[in-house]
This record gives sequence, structure tokens and C-alpha cells, in this order.
Amino acid sequence: MTSGRQGNRPHPATAAPLALAGRLARWLRHHLLGAFAVLGIIAFTLGLIGAYREFHADPATFSWPNVVFFAATLFIADGTIFQDLGHYPLSLEIARFLAPIATAVGVADAVSTVFAQRFERFRARRARHHVVVCGCGPTATALVDRLSWSRRVVLVAEDAEREYPDTELPPGLLRVVGDPMEPLVLAQAGIARAEVVYGCLPDTSANLAIALAARRLAAARGDQPLRCLAQVGDLSLIPHLRARRIGLSDDTGFRLDFFAVEVLGAHAMLARHPPDWASADPADGPTPPPPPSPRPAPAPLVVLGLSRLGRALVLELARRWSSYAGPNGPLLPIAVSDPTATAQLAALRTREPALARIHLTGHDTPHGELTPAVLAAARPDPPEGSDGPDSPPGSGGPGGPGGPPEFIYVCQDDEEKALLSGLDAAQLVNDRFGVGRSTVVVCTDRQLSLQEVFGQPGSAHQPPTSPRPLLEDLQGGVRFFAVNDEALPIDLGDTDLIERFAQTSHARFLDSELRRGAELGSRRSMVPWDELPDDLRASNRDQVAGFGEILRAQHLMLLPAGTADTAFAFTDAEVERLAHLEHERWLRERTAQGYRFGPVRQDSGSDRRHPSMVDWEALTEVDRERDREVIRTMPTILAHAGLRIVRLDEPT
Repeated sequence: MTSGRQGNRPHPATAAPLALAGRLARWLRHHLLGAFAVLGIIAFTLGLIGAYREFHADPATFSWPNVVFFAATLFIADGTIFQDLGHYPLSLEIARFLAPIATAVGVADAVSTVFAQRFERFRARRARHHVVVCGCGPTATALVDRLSWSRRVVLVAEDAEREYPDTELPPGLLRVVGDPMEPLVLAQAGIARAEVVYGCLPDTSANLAIALAARRLAAARGDQPLRCLAQVGDLSLIPHLRARRIGLSDDTGFRLDFFAVEVLGAHAMLARHPPDWASADPADGPTPPPPPSPRPAPAPLVVLGLSRLGRALVLELARRWSSYAGPNGPLLPIAVSDPTATAQLAALRTREPALARIHLTGHDTPHGELTPAVLAAARPDPPEGSDGPDSPPGSGGPGGPGGPPEFIYVCQDDEEKALLSGLDAAQLVNDRFGVGRSTVVVCTDRQLSLQEVFGQPGSAHQPPTSPRPLLEDLQGGVRFFAVNDEALPIDLGDTDLIERFAQTSHARFLDSELRRGAELGSRRSMVPWDELPDDLRASNRDQVAGFGEILRAQHLMLLPAGTADTAFAFTDAEVERLAHLEHERWLRERTAQGYRFGPVRQDSGSDRRHPSMVDWEALTEVDRERDREVIRTMPTILAHAGLRIVRLDEPT
């Protein structure tokens, strides 16, 4: 789904001329002082030559002070020397016009220097449907660099002008200098009319302060909510913060979610370099039913380095494998190398239930490098006599013992060490298994040039005119992944929990209706999400946004999922009570849209009718069951975000 307000952006036919005019204006702004100096020197030189020739013809008036003085008066358009209206030397004629132009350029440069910041703040304060990026650093820089070439971006930071000086200002960027946690500073960035706000400060509490200030400034918004994405420093904080946020439902003009670049990077990396079985992200839709027969044993994987990206990658692999293989499938073998691998993996196991479906081995190595022991542990032999689905994958085919890992992901913080570890790992697997049996993916910060240095896969078949790589890439065995360049800008439809929950809820609604015998396209709601009318999309969002209100009414709470959790299910009595509340919420929503009861549904025009605009007692059993299905699927939808429902009167 394409997010954002496409209709408010410049038409492609006018975007190019506007961009050209903007570049020309910025070029003139940056070169006014140089133009003033060049024009001034030329005008003064021509003025000296012309004044010398004019005064030299009359020895009684000739003197060098007179020549210099009258040449200088040309810059203030003083016409004393031309009062006789006669014929003057050509150089003096040129200088009499060129000197005032030079003066005007100099004045323009002085005025622009004095008022540039004020004008820039004025433009930022009056901006509409723009992006506000708060803070400086790798995340903020990547967002600004990627977004400012296609839309208006306002950067709010105390060192915004040092990060982006006038000579390096991207075309769509405006700067506001100040502390982004201050509401007055955010107001200067036009946040009340912005489309999305990114909090990119290194401290989580500071980004929460930005979100709080943004919510206050956007309190009056009702047509289009302000989206705020707050960066979180600790990956384990994200489910806790999301659980607390979903528990609230009173912010109609404000939507908040949390992100970590490492989590987005793990998603993007598996989209670019996925194992054979990882063809889809389970968060994109409902969990598929378990396969009728056990999945085949997967090829092993290796992760070198438990940086924040490395931890996020292990968790994302576990989550996807758990969704793909089901509870009875084989274990996915992952070997991890890091100086503190054992301790870090032990902590991860206590927080992530999906790791129960992973044969995870940790190896405490000096630098997180690939060693023969790590390589051997990536494909363990199954215990003797054990051939059940819960045992580590055994022999047979490409997944047999001793087979090469399909991917080796190098996720170390130090990029030079990561490059060295990646090249060493490629050499080791090539020596042991042969060239091209494994792919090494080296993760970097923002160095896409490394891929150009080593060449893209298949570059040998590119036309001769294509730039040739500097270094050989071991026949495609080494790939590079630039985390910030690939993970940013953030896809709002993918990151916004309400949007994801709404899409999942609609997909489950379609499945339920198809099982009842309905056909796709038979009603306005019986179409995929991308084809769903805007009012029905909004209805789905309102439905999932009300989860918190429904849970509080039943004395339920959201918490992050843990390894010891059992599957939550509502009792029949709870389903009945909560379905009643869901119908009341739907009635309020439809009443606000102008609907009233009518035996025949009418969605267009001013007289909107719906046969379900009745109390719960008068509702048909089919419609009651639809409301019950919303409640029954709620735990599964929330589980996609790593959240679980608990009863407040029971131990957690």
C-alpha cells in the first residue's frame, strides 16, 4: 500500500521545472558574494580606465584622486561626471551601468545573509503535509537525504545548520535550529500541519518527549491524524511501549508507533537476501495454517556478531520460521559467533517465544569471526534414534549434516572488522564446501559504494559501458547490505501498528466471509485491502484502534509475549460481552458518518441507511457472529506485534 498524501505533491509535469528553478535560486543564493566580487572588480577597473581617459583630455582637471573618486561613485549611481551629457569612453559607459548592478548584487547578498534564517523559519512554519525530522545522527541524516529530494522536509535540531550548511543544503530541506523537545521549537517547524514526525534522538525518553509535544500541538487535527514515529534505543523496549500505547484509544488526531533502525534493517535484509523458505513476512497478513506434512529440514544459517542488528536479525528469523514451519516443524539451525554470544542468547531466549523453534548455538569467539567450530555447529547431527520434528535437522539432501550454511550474515558494528570477517568467512566456506555454495552478506552502515567496489552479482554479464568493479567478489559469494540506505525511509504502512492491524483484520474478515459462501466483489467490503474504499479502510482502523477500550472494559491488559506464555483465548462469556461492546462502537462510528436504520443498505448520498443499525438484541445472528469473530481473532492479531492479553485478576 502506498502511504502518504500523493494528491498533495507536485504533479510530475511541474515537478521538474520547479526543481530546476529551486536549484537555480539556490545557486544564485550561494554565489551572490562571488558574483558581487567579480562584477565589482570589472566595473571598478573599467571605471578607472574610463575616468582616466575622460580626465586626461583636460590637464586642468586631471588628477589620480579625481579618477579614483569618480570611479568609486559609479557604485552609488552618482551621475556628476555625466552631467554634461556628452560622449564618453566606451569603458566608462559600460562601468556606469555595471557598477550599480554590482552594488545591487552586494546588497542582495547582505540582505539574504541577514534574513535567510528568518525566511527559512517562516517557510518551515507555513509548510503543509511535510515531514519533520527531529535530531541529528545516522538515522536522521539517512531520512533527510532520502526524503528531501522528493518532498518537503523540516529538520529540527540544535546543530541543524552545522549538519547541513548552506553550501550542502538538499533541495527540499528546511532547517529549524533549536531543541526538538520544546513545543515552541516544534511549532516553528509547522508540526500542526505536518504529515509525519520522526523522533531520531539517541535517547528513547527524549523521543517520547518529542511525541508528547507533537501530540499537544496536533490536538485539533481531526481529518488526517499526525503520525509520529519515535526511535527506541533498546530493541526489547518496543513491545513494552507498544503494549502501553495500544491500551489508549483517545487520540483521534495522533498516531504513535516506535521503531528501531536495526529491526527495519532486519526486515529489509531478509527481503533482499532471504533464505529459501523465507518468502514472505508473516506480519503482512494472517498466519497461514500449519502445513499438512512436516516442512523439510532447512539449510543452516550463521550470524557473525550480536550487535543490535544481529540480535534483531536472529529474532526476525525465528519469528518467520515459527510462522512458516508451525509448532510441529523441524528446528531451524542458526549458529551465532560473538565475544558474548552465550550470555546474550540466554537473555534473548527468555523474551522471545519464537526462539523455541530454533536450534540456536552460541560461540564466544574473540572478534565474532567464523571459525571451523562455528561452521560445524551450524549443522549438528541429530541425537541417535531421534528423528522427530523437535530434533535438530538430520541428514538427507541439501539439509544433511555437514552441509554448507545457506547464508552467513555479518552484523558487526565495526565496518572494517565486518569486511575482514566477511572475506575470511567466504574463504573458509569456499575451501571447505566449494565456491558458490554459501553467500556471505556483510552489513554496513551507509556504504553502498562497497557493493560497487566489489561489483553487483552477475556484473560480468553487464554491457562494456557499465562501470567495472575494482575488486573481485568471489563469484558472487560476498554481498553487501547498507542498513540505513535500505531500511530508510520508513514505510508508514508497514510500521504503523494500527495500519498493520487493520489490514490483518480485514484479511481475516475476507477469509471468514468466503467460508460463509460470500464471493469476492459481491459487496463493497469483499475486496482486497488495496481496493477497499477509503471509508471502509477508516472503519477497519477505528475498529482495531478500539482494542484498548474493549480490553479495559473486561479488565484485561496487554503485555509483551514471553517464552512461558500459553495461548490466550477468550471464554464464551467474554466473547459475548466484548462482541456487544464492539457492536456499540460500530454503531457510534456509523452514526457519526450519518447512517441510520434502513432495511436496504445505502452507502452513497446524504440519506445513508444500514440494516444493522439496531441494538444488539435486535441484531441478526449472522451479524452477531461477525462481531464475535472480531473478538476471537483479536489475540492472534495482537500476537503479530509480539503482544499478549492477560487478565488482571490472574498472575502473569
